[in-house]
Amino acid sequence: MDTDERTGKHAGNLPPLNALRHFEAVARLGSFAAAASDLHVTHWAVGKQIRMLEDWFGVPLFERRSRGVVPTDEGAALLNDVKGAFSRLSSSVTRLRHESITRRVTGVVRVNTLASFALCWLIPRLTDFRALYPDIDVRLSTTSRKLRYVGGAFDIGVRSGPEDAAGLTSTPLMPDLRLPACSPAVLQSHPIGTVADLRNHTLLHSMSTRTAWSDWLREAGAPGLQGAGHLDFDHVFLQLGAAAEGLGVTLASLPLIERDIATGRLVCPISEPAGRGPDYTLVVNIDRARDDAVIAFEKWILAAAARSSVVPARRTSRRKGARR
Repeated sequence: MDTDERTGKHAGNLPPLNALRHFEAVARLGSFAAAASDLHVTHWAVGKQIRMLEDWFGVPLFERRSRGVVPTDEGAALLNDVKGAFSRLSSSVTRLRHESITRRVTGVVRVNTLASFALCWLIPRLTDFRALYPDIDVRLSTTSRKLRYVGGAFDIGVRSGPEDAAGLTSTPLMPDLRLPACSPAVLQSHPIGTVADLRNHTLLHSMSTRTAWSDWLREAGAPGLQGAGHLDFDHVFLQLGAAAEGLGVTLASLPLIERDIATGRLVCPISEPAGRGPDYTLVVNIDRARDDAVIAFEKWILAAAARSSVVPARRTSRRKGARR
């Protein structure tokens, strides 16, 4: 027989798991009655499991008091180990259950986003989605057209601002906060401590954000400020790449430069005001909204966006004699 019927002692070195479960409940709640209610068993059943465990260890695990019980020194030491073991077991079970469920989802999800969002935010995270859902085929395309003009050629899209049209639903994904950003090397020769210092730098623009600088400078109280020069690019991702290479200062969407900030390729020398563009919005084709693959991708990207938080890495180079 693997278990002693009198003491519940296993043939190995582990006490009965059910008894440990009862022990943890009693220690956590401070009474046999509360543990019985929590575990949906009788007071007598809890007492039996605790006596079995005390017989197994050969030491008392609780001190009986007028208003309940408290662990003995031995019980407190055991509780610490049991709580850690249960926590690790719970994490493993949750992970394995999640993996077993996600790995059963199959299908195709057609995702259409802005090119800059795809390159700077989505693609770096797609490996995480693929690890969770290896049997879902993600077909990614990019365009800046309104999704209502894309027709049925997409399941999920990401745009700046909501799209209100028949057959589409829009959900806010994350805010588009914007600040000046540049390579740390740019600040070595011409520090940026205030908005006025931007006049010493080349300002970078893109076709789709041509008014972004003027809007931000007006909000910052310097509507007439002109940079030392200007460079224009077709796409936002080219504008951001130019900033990382030291060609000037860009007004960057913080979600798009999150990883560049984390690695130090870009810094935000001015931390306010944070301009606000239209929120990044998740747009779903209603005809595909109940597809399992589409549901999985929607839940994943919403969770990924919720975890995405940018704290700008502020870098200033003090001029000689500058006051602290």
